Amino acid sequence: MIASFSFGCSRVDPLAGDTRRQMTKDADRKMYRYKLMYRVQQPEEGDALQRPITEQPPPCNDRVFQAISMSSETRYPFIINLDTGESQWSVNAVRDFDLPSQHPYNSLDIWLARVHPEDRDNVRAELDMVVNGTWHFHCMQYRVMNTAGKYALCDCTGYRLDGTDTEPNMYVGIVTNRSLADTTDSVTGLGDIHALVNAIGEMRRVARNAGLIAIKIDEIAQVNARFGFDAGDRVLAESAACLMDCSRGKGRLFRSTGPMFVALFDDFDPEETDAVADEIERFLGSPVLLGSFEYQPPLRVATLHLDAVDRQPVSILNELNALIKEAPQVPGTKLD
Repeated sequence: MIASFSFGCSRVDPLAGDTRRQMTKDADRKMYRYKLMYRVQQPEEGDALQRPITEQPPPCNDRVFQAISMSSETRYPFIINLDTGESQWSVNAVRDFDLPSQHPYNSLDIWLARVHPEDRDNVRAELDMVVNGTWHFHCMQYRVMNTAGKYALCDCTGYRLDGTDTEPNMYVGIVTNRSLADTTDSVTGLGDIHALVNAIGEMRRVARNAGLIAIKIDEIAQVNARFGFDAGDRVLAESAACLMDCSRGKGRLFRSTGPMFVALFDDFDPEETDAVADEIERFLGSPVLLGSFEYQPPLRVATLHLDAVDRQPVSILNELNALIKEAPQVPGTKLD
C-alpha cells in the first residue's frame, strides 16, 4: 500500500498574545490548504521510486471541494474547472444567490451577472486575469445581488491551480457574505472592528506587502447634535459608498470605530496605496443634503505600508490611530 498524508505547521507566540487555539486553527487550515494544493500522489506500479504520477481527479473533485469547505467557516466555497467551465458551489450559495444548481456551467458569467453594475467591470477584469493565468490569487470586496433582489457586500478570495497533462486548470475559493455576518456594521453595511481585526490577522498568514488607509470623518458629533443621529448615520453611509468607489473594489473596507474607516490592500506597494489615498481626498462623496442644508464632511486620511504583516492587529491599528491624529484635515462645510 502506498500511503500519503497532508500536514500544516504553525507557530505560537504567547508573548504576542497568541493562543493555542489560534495555533491549532491555523495549522488545521494550512493542512487543508496543503491537501488542496498538492492532492494525493500515487506511484505507478513497478516505478514507485522514480516516477510518481498524480491521480486524475474528476472534472470537479469532491475531495478538493470538501477540503476548501473545511478550511474556512464561510457558507460559500466554490471550485471551477477552467478548462470545461464545470463548477461546484455550496447549497447555501445556490439558495442565497439564486444560482441555477450546485454544478452550473459557465458559472463565472452567471456570477458576474449578479455583481452590482458599478463593480462588474473591475471584477470581470480581475477574473479574466485569473482565467488566462496572469494572476494566481484573487481577493476583492464587491456587491452581489442575493435571492431577495438586494445587493449584499461580499468578500471573494480565490486561487488558481495550474493543471498538468492529467489535471485541469482549476479556480477555487470562498465568498463571505458580510450582510449575514455578526461582524457587520448596521449603518454602512461594512465589516466592523471585529471583522477588521480578523482580516488583519489573516493577512499575517501570507508573506506579502500590504497597504492600509485610515479615513476619519470629522465633526460627526456636531452633525448629530445639530441634525440628529439619523443625519450623522447618513453622512457615514454615503461616505462609505464613496470609499467603495474610490477603492475600485481592490481593497477591503471596514468601519473601524466611530467615524473612522480602514481600507486594506493586499500586495500593494506604497505608490499604489498613496494613489488611492489621494483619490479619496479629492473625491470623497458629494455634499449630503441635511434638510435644506448641503453638507460636505471634513476628513483626514493617513496611509501605512507594511512589507509584511508581522505584528498583532491591535498594534497596527494603534499606529494607524496615531497617524490619523497627525494627518492634516481636508476641510468641508463649516457648521457654525
